[in-house]
Amino acid sequence: MDITRVVHGAKNHVNNTFYYSLIQDTSNPAVVADIPSEFEIEVDGNPDENGDVVAYSGPNLMDQEFTALGDYKFIVRETGSQDATNYPVDSEKEYYFYVSVRNRLDNNGQPTGEYIATMSEQVKNHDTGDKLYALFESTAERSHVEVTNAVSGNLANVDDYFKYKVIINGANNGDVFTVYGQDAVVNYGGSTVATVNTVTIDDTDDYIYLKHGQTVLIGYDGENDELPIGVTYSLVEVDANGYVQYVDNVAGNTSETKTVEADVTSASNRVDFLNHKEGNVLTGIIINTMPYLLAVVTIGTILAIGCVYKRKQRKTKCSK
Repeated sequence: MDITRVVHGAKNHVNNTFYYSLIQDTSNPAVVADIPSEFEIEVDGNPDENGDVVAYSGPNLMDQEFTALGDYKFIVRETGSQDATNYPVDSEKEYYFYVSVRNRLDNNGQPTGEYIATMSEQVKNHDTGDKLYALFESTAERSHVEVTNAVSGNLANVDDYFKYKVIINGANNGDVFTVYGQDAVVNYGGSTVATVNTVTIDDTDDYIYLKHGQTVLIGYDGENDELPIGVTYSLVEVDANGYVQYVDNVAGNTSETKTVEADVTSASNRVDFLNHKEGNVLTGIIINTMPYLLAVVTIGTILAIGCVYKRKQRKTKCSK
């Protein structure tokens, strides 16, 4: 019995066990002893260039002892997944494996009493023909985290960058995730800070730098989500440079730890940072510039009018 199990859409290493039932049809000529009613397939490996991780397995029906001649039918279904949240069950498919058991004939065409088993297979309902290839498959469920940054206050500088440390817990050591954002500044693995649109985050100390109005998506490559459901992540503001820090509208917080949810719109999948800086205006005599200029213009206008009047009287000259 040749069964292929594929996990699609993987970015990092996959390790998951899928569970199956194997049912002997009641119309079979006899019950075949020692055939397991359940078996499992472990998918353990790194994705190929298409994002697929593949495993091949299944019990060998040809090693069984058939005690009666005739045609046997075996039904295989996928019934469970060790981590069904991230690796869903392929419950849509049901495979029928057929085994024909016949008597071996000698050179004279006489039965020898030795049984020969031949197997064929077909998919229920929507596939026909003899094949020895059964495929169960599903796409890995993933999500991402959205991080925003803003500043406020009369001393806040919209061009200031704020440094955040990114920690992803619960993923496999060495996993790589993408930080996606328009002109996000990122320093990862000790490399030089650079302005880029995408960059990878692995298991080293990784930082992102955001200024006012910037947003990044952690675990999103522009097309696909990458973060496993259920892993925790932490974001820590490293240096606020005299700003008062807010995390999700809570003053004084410098960090946030949450769990990735399956719904990307969940509040758990978003962290909003706000950095506030306020300063009092200096006290004392302050000349309001605009009224002062208006006063100068008004006096100049009056002098000009006076000068014209004297010229009309022709009594005095207008002097500067």
